[in-house]
Amino acid sequence: LDCMHGKMLCRLRASTSAVSKARMATLVATEEFPIKASLSPKATTATVIKSNTVEGGLQVITRDCTSSFVSLKFAVAGGSSAETTNTRGSANLLATAAFAGNTNRSGMELVHHLESVGASFHAYADKEKIVYDVKVLADQAESAIAAVVNAIALPPRAGYVLDELKDVAQLEYNKFAANPSAQLRELVQEAAFGEGSPLGASRFTGSLKKLSAAQALEFRSAQFVRGNVVIAANGISQERLGAVLGKTVGEIPTGEAWNTSALPFVGSDVKVRADLDGVSRVGLAFPVPAGEAGKPYAVLNALLAAKLSSQKQCASAFLDTFRHNSLFGVEMAGQASGVAQQLEAVVAELKNIAAQCPSIDAVKQKLTLEYFLALEGTCSTEKLLCAHLRGLNAQSVGDLRSVTPASVSAAAAASLNANPAYAVLGATAGTPSYAAVVNMLK
Repeated sequence: LDCMHGKMLCRLRASTSAVSKARMATLVATEEFPIKASLSPKATTATVIKSNTVEGGLQVITRDCTSSFVSLKFAVAGGSSAETTNTRGSANLLATAAFAGNTNRSGMELVHHLESVGASFHAYADKEKIVYDVKVLADQAESAIAAVVNAIALPPRAGYVLDELKDVAQLEYNKFAANPSAQLRELVQEAAFGEGSPLGASRFTGSLKKLSAAQALEFRSAQFVRGNVVIAANGISQERLGAVLGKTVGEIPTGEAWNTSALPFVGSDVKVRADLDGVSRVGLAFPVPAGEAGKPYAVLNALLAAKLSSQKQCASAFLDTFRHNSLFGVEMAGQASGVAQQLEAVVAELKNIAAQCPSIDAVKQKLTLEYFLALEGTCSTEKLLCAHLRGLNAQSVGDLRSVTPASVSAAAAASLNANPAYAVLGATAGTPSYAAVVNMLK
């Protein structure tokens, strides 16, 4: 009996302990996240996409839909392609410091405020923009929006804030240095647009150690102006977002938008010898026209990807889209003789499609579905922002159902007649020359 009594006491204690721990976890969560949010389903409403320009040139595009949360991208146009020789690395450093505070509140205060409303947030930079990415429950959206607008409006309170974050910003450079595929894509863009062009220069040129805080702040003051800011939002109406901006947009300095235009696709070659254990990485790319004319190229790119997959080639297709320019192509890896054969296979497939396009019904239906899944899912603000920056309709830009086989054949023929962008990284000896690649295309 004593033994049984002892076992019952142990079980009771274990059960009580589990309940206490659960209560403690609940109390801690309540203390750390004092949110009074309603999670009951919203009434279904029709989805509406609207765009508008508010005071001072700030642009807004919203997708108002039935959602319990709001996702936003605050984009400051002018990423690494807006940097000068003296300000190289500024976009990446400023993205790292996006939530590090400003002259109005410390980074700790800003982060605590966003966390107190349950927001998820991060920032990143690319060649064309610096983006503050935020997701928050719908009934906490106003507070989060106001906080991020203030973070964009004012610079860090002192230069040392940027200096102390250089080691964190350097991590992106280190990731790039360890990613030969990313390096190859940068080389392909250099071959496409030219080494000294805004899109041809790598995001990771220059040294963060040489970049001073004063230079980074100089870049910031030129780019962080109202005319350069675009806000893409999903799950909130244009009117509701506009009401918040009406109270806060005045904090952002006025200024003209960064002037950009389409770059010529020059087409050339770049070869960089590197130790990749004897492997040659090769990229071949072609220009994509803007607007509706570019849709057949998306289908063509998918056809090439499917062909490479069916042949079990160590290769993949890619499509790089910028504000005024786009390119599509293939990336492959292997021994020098092997990549030459892969190049020949890609060119042969382009010629086959140019002569007679296969059935594209399944391909264009799948691509269209993937786009709408992204637009209506967690990638909605990315699709809204990308379409808006390109001056296209977000609802129709990814709908490829109107693409015809004849237009895909024409796209393949145009690619064969273009000057391609050709890049090699790794073992360069024995890889085809640019002249040999151009001859393949004839």
